[in-house]
Amino acid sequence: MTVGEKIQFYRKQIGLSQDELGQKLLVSRQTVSLWEMNKTMPTVDNLLLLKEIFAVSVDDILSESNPVESKRELPKESYRFEYSAAELNDIFKKVRTPLFRNAIIFALSLLFLVISSIGEETPMVMVGMLLGIFFTGMFSHIKGYLVYKKAWKGNQIKMLENTYSYQLFDTYFILNISKSEEIIKTFKIFATDIEKVQDLGTYLILQNGGQAYIIKKGSLINDSLFYSYCKNNKKIIVETRVPRDILKILSIILFVCSIATVLGALMCVSLLSEINHLFVKNMWIFFLFIPVPIASILFAFYLKRKGYRYKKNIVVGIVMTVILCIYASFSFLFTDIYTHNEEPILKVEQLLEIDIPTYSRIQTQDWTRGTQSLPRGYIYFTSDIYFDENSVKDFEKHLSDDIKWMSSIPTDMIGITSYFCDIQAFDYCIIYNTQTNEFNKLPTKSGSYRLINVLYNCESNTMQLVEYEIEYTK
Repeated sequence: MTVGEKIQFYRKQIGLSQDELGQKLLVSRQTVSLWEMNKTMPTVDNLLLLKEIFAVSVDDILSESNPVESKRELPKESYRFEYSAAELNDIFKKVRTPLFRNAIIFALSLLFLVISSIGEETPMVMVGMLLGIFFTGMFSHIKGYLVYKKAWKGNQIKMLENTYSYQLFDTYFILNISKSEEIIKTFKIFATDIEKVQDLGTYLILQNGGQAYIIKKGSLINDSLFYSYCKNNKKIIVETRVPRDILKILSIILFVCSIATVLGALMCVSLLSEINHLFVKNMWIFFLFIPVPIASILFAFYLKRKGYRYKKNIVVGIVMTVILCIYASFSFLFTDIYTHNEEPILKVEQLLEIDIPTYSRIQTQDWTRGTQSLPRGYIYFTSDIYFDENSVKDFEKHLSDDIKWMSSIPTDMIGITSYFCDIQAFDYCIIYNTQTNEFNKLPTKSGSYRLINVLYNCESNTMQLVEYEIEYTK
């Protein structure tokens, strides 16, 4: 007997028309007809599908011997599901809950970090990075939700029109999707191929290869094979199963602590900077917090092995580890930008003939090493000087009486101040022209002038020195 004759024999034996067999194989009726007339041969993939449908071996189909009687296994359970719009909307609301929850947790965590950073000594670049992470993350969450919603709505229209018939066997189930009582698709899913199960209370959602199969739990018998599929398959991730007791508590603690590591590190850096005034150099402290998100990642793999939820610990752990490493690297990347010698103080004292109190820390930045895009003048250096409160008591007493110090800058002189000269941020200011040796005066003619600003803040006991060059037009 030829291959075509055997296909025809087995097809008729199980009561399928050429069209129905073609639907199961996702081929046309004409294709099945050509096979049975021996004008074409099925592909390897089609032979494997025919083997499953006919319940015979591939050798039985291809051999010239007479066909054997097909021993088709009878299903252990059968279910037929149709879905209403209300049911599908209810499922969608339950499925989207984690999407909303994750977005809210992400938004609140990042906003908390941003708000906590503003007003501290945190460089604006860090605040900017946090804002960047916030907006990028929120855009990703919103985009992901809209894509998911669109895909769900598209599938919902099809599901309202179709009927889903399940036949359950010991190790697999067969799904026939029908429209107007005509089978349009057939799937055979082995229990070991199921990748994920979501338990939504009244529904089970089985996922495999990007496809989701919605099962109404109310229609299932108590010991349904659907439950045994989930129980026996060790690869399945059951989303409703969460860590219990101590595992759950540890998971939550590590998750929250991982999110809080950046804020905690910023607070420690700020506290240490209050003492030594070396904010950038103190950024190495971020390294000390890295074990927390690393522990969250390792614990997540332990949860995975137990079959519990774990992804949020991994995602947050990786993100926070990367952020901590970036911030910590600042102490090495920018360590050469600042110096701490007293040369700027000695230079200003000699040129301006003023006495600067004994300082506790000085931090000088050389601006000549790179290109500048400041709106006013060319900056040579800036020095931030920090004093103890006791060391400046006598110095502050005489500031108001010293004609070199101005408590406000005349409007016509603002144009010759440096970009850093903000009298609202300081209480006293000196504008010194190194070429004319004049204090707080406009040049008498146009030209390029090198000046020094000395700014002092009584509340914070800090002083700033700025040497710069500016073009002046009379």
